[in-house]
Parts: sequence; C-alpha cells; structure tokens
Amino acid sequence: MSLGVFAAIGAALLAGTIPVLTKLLILDGIGATTILFYRYAFIFILSGLVFLIKKKNIRVSQKQFFELAIFSIFGYSGATFLLIQAFSFMPVGLASMLYFSYPFFVFIMMTIVFKEKPKRLKILALLIVVVGIAFLMNFKLSSLNIGSLLALGSGLAYGIYLVGLQKSSLKEIDNSVIIFYLGGISALLLGTYGFIYSDNSLLSGLTIKRLLLTMTLAIITVVVLQMVTFAIKKIGSTETSLIIAFEAVVSLILSIIFFNEPWNGNTLAGAVLMLIAVILVSRTADSNRSLG
Repeated sequence: MSLGVFAAIGAALLAGTIPVLTKLLILDGIGATTILFYRYAFIFILSGLVFLIKKKNIRVSQKQFFELAIFSIFGYSGATFLLIQAFSFMPVGLASMLYFSYPFFVFIMMTIVFKEKPKRLKILALLIVVVGIAFLMNFKLSSLNIGSLLALGSGLAYGIYLVGLQKSSLKEIDNSVIIFYLGGISALLLGTYGFIYSDNSLLSGLTIKRLLLTMTLAIITVVVLQMVTFAIKKIGSTETSLIIAFEAVVSLILSIIFFNEPWNGNTLAGAVLMLIAVILVSRTADSNRSLG
C-alpha cells in the first residue's frame, strides 16, 4: 500500500473526529460560524509561527495567490460555509451525508473536464460509496429543498478544492504553505460573515475549555489538510476523495460512542460498504503507482 493511500486513510480517520469535537463545542453553546472562524484563525497563526521559527519563505506568485483565493473561497472554506448553513434547514447527519457527494463531483470533473479515463474498479468503488451512503441514511432522503441544495453545494465546493489542488499551479507549492493561506483566507471570510450576520460577537463567550477544543480542531485540521494534499499529489484527487469519504463512517461510529446516537443494521451495512470502497480504491491507486 502506497504512502499516498496511507495518508488518505489517515486523513479520513482524523477528519472523522472533527464533527464530534465541533458538536461538543456547539453543545457547550458556541455558534458554528464562531467555531469555524477560530479553527481557521488558529491554523493561520500556528502555521505562521512555524514559518517564523524556521524562517521559511512563503512567497507565492500572483497566479498562485489568485488560485489560492479562488480555491479557498469557492472550494475549501466555501464547502464549510455552505455546510453550516445547511444545518439550519435540515438535520446535521443528513446534511453531512449529502456533503459526501463530493467524490461524484470529483469523478465528473476529472472525467469530463480533464478527460481522465475512468477505470472499472474506480467506477465500482464510486457506486459502492453511493450505496453505502444510502444505507447510512437508512434510504430516507427528504424532498429537495434549500438545505439539501446547500449540502450538495458544499460537496461540489470541496470537489472543486480537491481537483484544484491536483490540476492548478498549487501542486507546485509546499503543503504547509497552502494550508497557511487556506487558513488565513478562510478565517477572513468566515470572520467577516460572523461579524456582519451573527447576533453574537466572535469574541464573546470564550472560555479556556472552548479555546482548547478549538485549538485541537485547528491542529487536527492542519494534519488532515497536510495528509490530503500529500495524498492528492501521490495518488490523484479521485482516489483521495473516495478514500476520505470513509470519514463519514468514522464520524458515525464516534457519534454512537460519545453521543449515544441510534444505529441499526443499515448503519453496519453502510460502514462495511464504505470500507470495501476504500480497499478497492487502494488497490487501484497501488496499481497506478506500480505502472508509473
């Protein structure tokens, strides 16, 4: 199994803890926009401190900065922004499952826009992911509304981010530099939104517990982004997106353990199908690596 596959699996396992930590903060009374703002602000600050200590050059070209801004606003931070808006119109669990439509969008963009020839194992894995998500949702999909459109939009935005990392000049930038700019731009976007539209100040209600949880979220996010960026450069955006979709299963298991959320036979079947998809994609990625 290649390092790229290991990185993608590690990203899925770690990313699965993020919704649990976020829910702990929400249950403690802090708003979603505030959580995301501090999460990305800490990422920006921590990354900046590391660069200062190491005296690392973080200069990028005008083209690269433009692409970073586009894929931050309409990609990574756009995905989180749309997803938290979807939570206002539909259950968090269902919105999160619809967010995991992003392998679809990556597959479509890579096949149609970039003429990537789909392999049969990859197509099979994509279909298994779809069926797995259907099982995890107990085959209950509410009629199309603004919430589901926002959640699907978040999947599209994250798909754009994943493809952008592979097909733009960003692939030439060091992973840590990408994360630094993503954190700064995302914090600026979410902070502006929170300042204009939120009823509560971003600085109100902060406690040591909340700050520690948010910093933990930031550190996990940095590690996850590093792993995802590394995996994309090694095995491609389609394979990476399919593997990290297993994050949904990790989040579900942790939610059952920590929040006693309900589960049934469909839950178990969906988790098994998602695991099968990860194994299939891993084999495809390893085959590509051996051929390349």
